[in-house]
Amino acid sequence: MNHLMLSAFFDNVNKNVGPVLMWVFFLLMLIELLYVMIKYADGAVDEKK
Repeated sequence: MNHLMLSAFFDNVNKNVGPVLMWVFFLLMLIELLYVMIKYADGAVDEKK
């Protein structure tokens, strides 16, 4: 029974944590990209004034 639980835990970590981390970092990268684009676009508009 212990071996079965450890095997199930390993499969859970192996198959679920990787995609979750990938999506978390992907969404954080999108937020950062939007933030930088808005920041520099706003700076470019202020620079023309």
